Amino acid sequence: MNRIRLVVAAGVAVGLGALSVGCRDEPVAPTADRAAVQATADVASVHFEDGLGARIIRSQRVPLREGIVHYTFDVALGPGQFDVIRLHRVVRERRPHAPIDTEDAIFLLPGAPNAFAEIFVEPLISSAAPWDQSVAIFLAKHDIDVWGMDYAWALVPATTTDFGFMKDWGLAKEIQFAERGLSAARSLRASTGQGDGKLDLLGFSYGVVLGYAVAADETQWPRGRRNVKGFIPVDYYFKTNDEAVRVANCQDIPYEQGLLDAAAYQNGVGLFFEQVGALAKSAPNDPSPFYGALTNYQFALYAGASDGGGGHFVGGFFDASGIPTGLRFTDPALWLDLAVATPPFTSPVRAVLDGDALVCNETDVPFDDHLGEITIPILYVGAAGGLGQGSGPYSTTLTASKDVTKLRVQLLADDQRPFDYGHADLFSASSAQRLVWQPILNWLLAHRSDRAYAAGNGR
Repeated sequence: MNRIRLVVAAGVAVGLGALSVGCRDEPVAPTADRAAVQATADVASVHFEDGLGARIIRSQRVPLREGIVHYTFDVALGPGQFDVIRLHRVVRERRPHAPIDTEDAIFLLPGAPNAFAEIFVEPLISSAAPWDQSVAIFLAKHDIDVWGMDYAWALVPATTTDFGFMKDWGLAKEIQFAERGLSAARSLRASTGQGDGKLDLLGFSYGVVLGYAVAADETQWPRGRRNVKGFIPVDYYFKTNDEAVRVANCQDIPYEQGLLDAAAYQNGVGLFFEQVGALAKSAPNDPSPFYGALTNYQFALYAGASDGGGGHFVGGFFDASGIPTGLRFTDPALWLDLAVATPPFTSPVRAVLDGDALVCNETDVPFDDHLGEITIPILYVGAAGGLGQGSGPYSTTLTASKDVTKLRVQLLADDQRPFDYGHADLFSASSAQRLVWQPILNWLLAHRSDRAYAAGNGR
């Protein structure tokens, strides 16, 4: 399961998930005209065939540049205070509130502890990134209608102290919210003149797990209700053929069950990364409280660039003593800003346990019941130093898709994997547009219509 392990005694942060993202409140882009931000409350309702419905409780429009606009919609999906997701839309407009006509749309699921903007629209978070160093803006520039969501847990305020509401926040709830987010995006596209055609789905890290589960679940739906026409899993896996990885997931289950039994329902690791980033920015040369042999700045680099037993977040440079000296592909200033922005409370413990059970494969869980019935085209994207390794490509072989493409970004020799392109480099590196986003765009355009998908996959 995509998660963060903290070995506090050794002062080392070991990551098995995407570190760098999150948000407190929706930020305004540094390049946006703040006077042009438009917010309304109770602006619309979206209803679904399942009768559950959803209510948009807040929306916001932020113009960026070159006709690109960033919309957000806070959508209440249930009766609870925190049963809210945030939909994002990055799109080119003909004029205000009039998006371009296009059948090409994609829905992006971030990792954990990620929120949408911090991995897919990083210039909204950091001035270290040029205004268009963003996969969402890059795709929107090429007339793709880009959607995505913040998970409900990413919106929980840092001041929250009672987490009883998270007790049953497992993968089933996460999958349901993702499915309803997709349905809401299709409804909103239809309401703004783009039609209600299916969307491509991209899942990064934790979003890979949800993406496979959504695609598998949809195989049991009537064809007209299905939301997803193609899937892009990025640098993670749903199942593994690596026995060491499988056993590691099995071994985590008793610990996570113990947390639930002790009424510990949330993972506050985001607060740790926020502190790591803040200390590196405010007191870079002071000894790290987490590992005194390193300065705060060095420890922040180490938290991202070191190999946590299965990959790292960003490729780094290290001296002969193993001290991190810089990042190879991502601007360190951007990395620190993203660490500071991490949401305080990440994947709920129940969801983590469900994910470990899924990979452990020793108990029956429903999330993989229809994995072998997925027939939509798949593009797997991985990093040589990332978290997918062999298990990411392996997961694609368990589907029934006859159209599977694989892209692996490798810039160094095989024996240099601990320093090569990392997990987050796929979206934060200055070279990501050329190495990652352009191939994704090419694949989208080659699979651009529902009709082409149907003809090629017997749907």
